[in-house]
Amino acid sequence: MITPKLARPLLGLARRCLSSRHSFTAVRNQSLLSSRVIQRFSTSTPPLFSAASKSLSISDEALVDNPGEGVPSNPTSNSPSPITLRPYQLAAIQECLQALTSGLRRIGVSSPTGSGKTTMFMNLVPLVPFYNNTTPTGGSGRTLIVVSSVELASQAEGAARRLLGDEWTVEVEQSKRKASGRADVTIATWQTLINPDRLAKFDPATFKLIIVDEAHHAAALSYLRLLHYFNDEVQLPKTSSPVISHDHGNKVPIIGFSATFSRPDQLALSAVFEKIVFHREILHMLEEGWLAPAKSTTVKTDLELGDVEINENGDFKTSSLASKVNTPEINELIVRTYLHRAAERRSTLVFCVDLNHVSKLTQAFREAGIDARSISSMSKPELRRQTIAAFGAGEFPILVNCEVLTEGTDIPEIDCIMLARPTKSPNLLAQMVGRGLRLSPETGKEDCYIIDVVDSVASANGMIVSPTLLGLSHEERDEELREYEERNDPVDKTDNKHRSIPGSDDYNVTYIDVDDPFHIASHTRPIINRVSKNAWVACGKTKYILELIGNGYISIDPGTIGAWAITFRPSIPTGVLTNTKSPFGRVRVVGHADDLERALQTADKYAERIVGRELSLRLSRYAAWRQKPASEKAIALMMKMQGVTNGGSLVDEDGSGQKVSVFGKSVHVGELTAGEISSWLCAARHGAKTARVSQDKAEGRKRIKAEQKAEKERLHRLRNLPLPDSN
Repeated sequence: MITPKLARPLLGLARRCLSSRHSFTAVRNQSLLSSRVIQRFSTSTPPLFSAASKSLSISDEALVDNPGEGVPSNPTSNSPSPITLRPYQLAAIQECLQALTSGLRRIGVSSPTGSGKTTMFMNLVPLVPFYNNTTPTGGSGRTLIVVSSVELASQAEGAARRLLGDEWTVEVEQSKRKASGRADVTIATWQTLINPDRLAKFDPATFKLIIVDEAHHAAALSYLRLLHYFNDEVQLPKTSSPVISHDHGNKVPIIGFSATFSRPDQLALSAVFEKIVFHREILHMLEEGWLAPAKSTTVKTDLELGDVEINENGDFKTSSLASKVNTPEINELIVRTYLHRAAERRSTLVFCVDLNHVSKLTQAFREAGIDARSISSMSKPELRRQTIAAFGAGEFPILVNCEVLTEGTDIPEIDCIMLARPTKSPNLLAQMVGRGLRLSPETGKEDCYIIDVVDSVASANGMIVSPTLLGLSHEERDEELREYEERNDPVDKTDNKHRSIPGSDDYNVTYIDVDDPFHIASHTRPIINRVSKNAWVACGKTKYILELIGNGYISIDPGTIGAWAITFRPSIPTGVLTNTKSPFGRVRVVGHADDLERALQTADKYAERIVGRELSLRLSRYAAWRQKPASEKAIALMMKMQGVTNGGSLVDEDGSGQKVSVFGKSVHVGELTAGEISSWLCAARHGAKTARVSQDKAEGRKRIKAEQKAEKERLHRLRNLPLPDSN
């Protein structure tokens, strides 16, 4: 049965939707959602809904646009705050409701940092019915919101009290704060809930909804056991035991929200979620003005990051990275860069490598007369809250941190981000930069200035984070880690440590200013160049090949099931007898991806797994060997495949340099690099030669047609010469 407590936020949401002053399309979409809300709940309990409508009629004037987008107009009031939802927030809510209606019970919402995900799920809570496994039933049901940090728990609690009002009971289960298990909304950290005694008070049969904030964590074992307790369709690895039983029958709907719906360790989120029902790209948010415009300066220095060890997730290993970045010279460079480029900024957030780097860099700022303060995982919670609040209020200009403010940080006043912590992870990069993209017009914020000390945007292949549920199971991940350890343990790593870095006076420092760091205007840039550094070769019909330098090749092409297929064919060792003339073994299916970007990322990681870290560096299109002159053997093979006469010589019969057709152009063979010939041979072996011939013929026909048209127009003009001047 729908109570006044439930009817109030439902009707409030409907009226807020209808009061929005957006475009016609947005108003139409909001009206559709509002109509669905009113129709559904008015038909279920018409007298009650009518009474709620009358009780709310006096507050119609309060339902106006809130320019703060999430900031209550009256912070001291416990009544629901009048916030106008943005069109994409309404679309996300509608997609969730439709998915639940269709029978899905484990779904995800992917939306960038700063898009208001907390506002989305707090407005979603009253709209989700109480499902009894498959069908909605009477009663309001309870909601559990699972978060990953104390800061997120505090933010969610504030949003719940502000947006739901005092008719909804809200409790927190975290550390010393203990909930009853009977509140309408309970907010809990997963670290507390994995304690069986703390979890037991929450009866799954009484819950209508589980919300997972920062849902990319959900593939971790601790999350899997926790979520399986409420929904037995969550897939546990064979090595993990359930909290109660594998088939307990509970199927409480689970909705996950994240800005980075993928994992650097490639663990599959499909163990928890069935489908990502809504995705919003950060580029679209920037284009439409929902996030602050960004500009950046890349500080190019000779840090020799190629010597830094790589961890099992493909990012820089912290201890190895710190030896390159946390030096007096680099810290001084960061301080000087701030003074030269960002001293006028109101609130600058700095990301460091580790705790020692936080301490050293904060000290460097303070020695330069700058009021810089720091927080870390070692800071007491109350001190962290006070420091963050003072920073947001503008009491000091620089806040230095390490792995604390990458998630769950709502400080819209931040107008400058300093990346003093290099990364190869697009997820981590998106989280760090996202801290500065929230709008804050009330503080005069016009944009976010990103100072990228070591070109993390290029190292991480950009800010694009493609959401996906595909990936490795825990068993596959364990096997990959074992292979990684076996491959890296015997290596002598002493050469990579304690290498001296020249003084700052010896640095070749270059500032590269970019007005469009997210390449909003570069939609035509080739997707491979944007996503991967490896020398992928396009072979026609959207097929891409990466040769593994004597170890076979990886292929990416559109599969028959609507996803990109990733396959690997190993080379057959010399001397091994086979019943085929092919130098390659049987095709192995690596996996599938829902878009080309994800396919490239997965294939690149698999390639490194096959050939090892050292050899994988040679797969890059920037590898030194690719820039060297081509060998005569490679040139001879290429000329033979092109049918060039006298292919065994670099000169033709007249003594001139031989020419070949490469990439649609005629060039002298002596001008070709090893990389160019390697790519041509790869393409020719995998079908691109035929595709190129067809393309050349089509272009030739087009050129002939254009020439014929031009000649026809010329003859027409000759037939219609102007009369001579009579004077």
